[in-house]
Amino acid sequence: MQHLLTKDTFDRFIFYEGQISTASTFELDGRINREFFDSEELASLPDEFVSWHKIKTVCFEIIKGKKVPTKMKLVLGLSKTHYEELLNQCGVNYSASDVGGLYLHIHYEQGEIQIITGSTLNIFTMDKSLDKHWDEMIQAFLRKQFDIDIE
Repeated sequence: MQHLLTKDTFDRFIFYEGQISTASTFELDGRINREFFDSEELASLPDEFVSWHKIKTVCFEIIKGKKVPTKMKLVLGLSKTHYEELLNQCGVNYSASDVGGLYLHIHYEQGEIQIITGSTLNIFTMDKSLDKHWDEMIQAFLRKQFDIDIE
């Protein structure tokens, strides 16, 4: 939790959505509200979703206190600005526009955290190379950051 909410461990990810249950249940939408920004600010935004770095303080404020949440679900992902680099590493013949999303589902309940990867493509293919590469990349990231067992 410390790495997620107070350290910069996950700051490179973007935030898609979340749900945090404390005394109440809070639903969070990571989609950027385009009406809030002027055209110059919009042009400088690299993605249509907010970065985890910018939203984690809000999540921390919801959770802060003596009790842990009863449940928390967060969906983070890789920013579209990194798709091309990942596709090159993976060696697949997709373009960045073929990738719908690369996700990291974090689910906390009853003292246990589960992290599940996911991906979507905008094209049909039976090739699972991107899924496999994304899984391996996240496993390596988690091993580097934490001393954990990965199933």
